[in-house]
Amino acid sequence: MNALLEIKDLKKYFKTSRGLLHAVDGINFAIERGNTLGVVGESGCGKSTLGRLIVHLLEPTGGKIFFEGRDYTNLSHQALLESRREMQMIFQDPFSSLNPRMTVKDTILEPMSIHGMFGGDQSEQTRHVGNIMDAVGLAGNLANSYPHELDGGRRQRIGIARALALEPKFIVCDEPVSALDVSIQAQILNLMQDIQSERGLTYIFITHDLSVVKHISNDICVMYLGNMVEKCPAKEIFKTNYHPYTRALLSAIPIAKTGVKRERILLKGEISSPIEPKPGCRFAPRCIDAKRDCFETQPDLVEISPRHIVACHLYSNVRAIKK
Repeated sequence: MNALLEIKDLKKYFKTSRGLLHAVDGINFAIERGNTLGVVGESGCGKSTLGRLIVHLLEPTGGKIFFEGRDYTNLSHQALLESRREMQMIFQDPFSSLNPRMTVKDTILEPMSIHGMFGGDQSEQTRHVGNIMDAVGLAGNLANSYPHELDGGRRQRIGIARALALEPKFIVCDEPVSALDVSIQAQILNLMQDIQSERGLTYIFITHDLSVVKHISNDICVMYLGNMVEKCPAKEIFKTNYHPYTRALLSAIPIAKTGVKRERILLKGEISSPIEPKPGCRFAPRCIDAKRDCFETQPDLVEISPRHIVACHLYSNVRAIKK
C-alpha cells in the first residue's frame, strides 16, 4: 500500500473541571497517495479535532502520525515549520478564517513570504499568486479586494488558494462547503476534485453530510464520540453498511426520486458523555440493537469484508483486526 499518511491509535484529551474529555480516542487509518478519505459524523464527534491534530494545530495526547513513512508526531519548531510546506488546511468558515485587513493577493502571498519560496524573489512570488488565483477561478482584478467585498464562494476560493500557495502534498478539508449555498457547494467540490487530479493531492474531507462526501471520497470513515465505528470504500457504504449508527446517518439522506421511500431511523436515548466515558460502546444508549456486552466492553474493529471494518458487538464472532 502506497500510504502517504498513516495514523496509529491517535488520541486527544482535553482537561475539564469534571475530568478528561476524550475528543479523539484511538483512531487508526491510512490514506493512499492521491486518494481522499471522507470523515463523517454528527457535530461533536471529534472529526474537526482529528483534522487539526494531523496538521499540528493541536498536539496529540497519544498515538502516532506518519507522513511518507516519517514520524510526524512530535516535531521541533523547525520541523513543524517545514511540515507546513507539505500539509495544509482549508477551514469551514471562509469569512472568519481570513484576515479582514489583508487583500486576496496578500493572503496568498503571506505563506510564501514566511517560507521564502522562490528564494524570496517577490516578482516570482507575485507571479505564482496570479497562477494560483487562475487555478481556483479567481479573476485577476480581485487581487486587491478584501474578504468582506466578496461573496462566500469567492472567499472559500481564497481559502483554497492559500492552502495551495506552498504546493503541499496533503490537505485537510474541514467542512469546506457547509457554509455555502447549495449551488456554490457543487462548484467548490468540482474545483477541489479538478485541483486534486491536476496536482496529485491527497485529501481528508471532513463533513457531516454523507451525500456530499459520496462524490469526492475514495473511502469513508464514520466517527462517533471520538471513535471510528466503520470504514470502507465510499461506493460500498451506501450499498452495504453494518454499524447501527451508520445506518441511521444514511436513513437521513433525502431521496430525490418521487415515490421512493426509505425507513427513517430515529435515534433515541441520551448521548454518552465524552468526559471520562464509561466502559462499553459509546453508541449503546442510543442503539436499538444494543446487548448486554455493548454496555460493558468497547467493541474491537473487525474486518467484515476486504477494506470494510466495523466496531460493533453484533459482529464479535468475526476475528478482530490488529491495530
